Amino acid sequence: MNIIERNFFRLLRSGAFGSEEQIEALSAWKWNRLFQLSEMHDVSPIIYKGIERCSDQFFVQVPEALKQQWSEATSHDTDEGNELLMANHLTNPVLNHKLQDILDSEDSNTETRTALLHLSGIVRFIMNAGIPVKRVTEFGMFLRESSDRIDFITLGEWISKLKLEPMTQLTAVMLVKLMHFVPEELPFMKPITEEQMEQQLREMFQQKNSHAEEWYFSQGKNIFIHTSNSSAMLWHVRRSAKYFRYYPSETMTNFFTSFAHSLSHIEE
Repeated sequence: MNIIERNFFRLLRSGAFGSEEQIEALSAWKWNRLFQLSEMHDVSPIIYKGIERCSDQFFVQVPEALKQQWSEATSHDTDEGNELLMANHLTNPVLNHKLQDILDSEDSNTETRTALLHLSGIVRFIMNAGIPVKRVTEFGMFLRESSDRIDFITLGEWISKLKLEPMTQLTAVMLVKLMHFVPEELPFMKPITEEQMEQQLREMFQQKNSHAEEWYFSQGKNIFIHTSNSSAMLWHVRRSAKYFRYYPSETMTNFFTSFAHSLSHIEE
């Protein structure tokens, strides 16, 4: 990671979990890029909280105009709430039926079902929009607050029933490598080497090229076929192929559901 990305995740961890993070020196231009990154991932309020927590550090010198802009950005929610990213359904009809049975069941507590919704929401976002920075951060915050009330045995059974193990493992890797969780905090995580975690993270955050404007955090399109945007469809094709090995039963139906959904939005 470059210095902007390192500081991005440090401030994110500080804002979300109150951790002590040492911020590196940034120029005004780099602070502006970090702000753009926080806006892209809809985590400006969390990042701003991290800035306030680290404000006594010498290198946390955000330009006043940008700091004001950052403060104003915390007062609005940029999440579009597209139905394709909803956490409470899957596009595969068989898996979705199982998910609805789980959510309708009264044999489990709210925290355990909420944990499952966080996981399915991360899956939906990965497949339809890109890197789920905000979702993973929110899941981490939820785990820190509610882990003692989550029935991880039941959650593990649900994960297996919905064939979510590979995607759940990928989420766990992000929590460990990006949010500095320890595996002991994640009972649903299977043993994995440091090298394997690094490899999975590199694949997920892989840059298309080295152009300065080609942020590898770039997001896809919720509605990916427009008369003027054919490249967005290629983005979804590549993403579906990339994650097919993680969740084959959902990846294909998700792609075709997204395709059908986009057709209804093409302007004639």
